[in-house]
Amino acid sequence: MIYKKAGAGIAVFIIILLILLGVAAFFIINSGALEKVVDPCEREFSDCNHACGEGLLSSVCKEKCSYDYRKCKNG
Repeated sequence: MIYKKAGAGIAVFIIILLILLGVAAFFIINSGALEKVVDPCEREFSDCNHACGEGLLSSVCKEKCSYDYRKCKNG
């Protein structure tokens, strides 16, 4: 009988621990900690390319994004 109660207690403890770990991961992701790991030049380049859209003039816009990216990477 004692072993069944101890096993149930350990299971509840593990479940609570997993829930707390999930909540902590959620807040870390929402705080932007992962974005700081990503290269800021790469993020800016990606945002710039996305803002260019599609169409005739998008290639000119994307060339400017590439130029700005190289300039950012070189300092």
